[in-house]
Amino acid sequence: MMPASPWRLGAILLTAFACGCAVSPGTLPDATTSAAGTETIPRPSATPSRPPPTPVPPTSTPQTPLSGSGGGVLTFRSDRTGRPGIFIMNADGTDQRLVTDRVDSSFPDFSPDGERIAFTTTAPYMGTLTTTTMDGSDQRVLLARNRSISEPDWSPDGTRLVFIFHTHQYFSISVMGLFDADYLPLTKAVTEQINATPRWSPDGSLIAFSSNRAGDSEIYVMDSDGGNVRQLTDNDTPDYSPSWSPDGAQIAFASRRDGNWDLYAMDIQGNNVQRLTEHASMDVEPAWSPDGNRLAFSSNRDGDWDVFVMNLDGSPVVQLTDDAASDTQPDWRPR
Repeated sequence: MMPASPWRLGAILLTAFACGCAVSPGTLPDATTSAAGTETIPRPSATPSRPPPTPVPPTSTPQTPLSGSGGGVLTFRSDRTGRPGIFIMNADGTDQRLVTDRVDSSFPDFSPDGERIAFTTTAPYMGTLTTTTMDGSDQRVLLARNRSISEPDWSPDGTRLVFIFHTHQYFSISVMGLFDADYLPLTKAVTEQINATPRWSPDGSLIAFSSNRAGDSEIYVMDSDGGNVRQLTDNDTPDYSPSWSPDGAQIAFASRRDGNWDLYAMDIQGNNVQRLTEHASMDVEPAWSPDGNRLAFSSNRDGDWDVFVMNLDGSPVVQLTDDAASDTQPDWRPR
């Protein structure tokens, strides 16, 4: 989607898994125990409700485009309005704007053309997969089911979305086209198996994800049709939340392998692992910048969950959000 409780930190400590971290995050997902029963990873949670209308009325009026100061635009999840919602901001933290806070909106992901944001909502007994423009004026429900839906990721060609479909028994990875009436499962619905944080490779041929199928949460990669699954990490502690570099050569991820949740990077064979952060607090949910030079991430190093950004060498670390709310799940606008 776990350690303390960050959301997605998705899911934070990773949807793995389910909805929160070990820490207490004001709006991060709660935590679920891995199959081994020894580690917890943050993950998205769902709350039941009736299916929303399609399309959904706009929640805001159109605004002038963000300036992109600081090297681009980011979307993120925050509960600063009193309930989880989707926000956008410049990559230097300026001009933070609400996109929508409809029915527990979470897990924002920019489309490849940067024009729309996919996100999920939960309500009693109903989960939805929705897309919206950056001003929230055109919201479209693509999928509504009486199960939780979370962690969408747009395919590089912009025609499909991969996401997590889960019940209280399992968390499976599914995919659907923007104009399809239904979804296609890529992983089997295995009881107590938690598959989380699916991320498409830049060329669209692979999907990286985390799973507890071997005991605790590890990073895997599979072909985009769900075949040829390969395990990339193998530790006694959980690895979670993979994020592809723009050139497809590296995968950043969060791990507890050194005793605390920090960020790491490895090549796509699972080799040449490098530690990127080393902090007493939790650093999770890495998101690579479009130019490949920086990582945005969620951390509770300021006492609550906020969004930070850093260069790949770990310096400087810049805090982009700073409020009493829980700000997590950052994602860069591709252009």
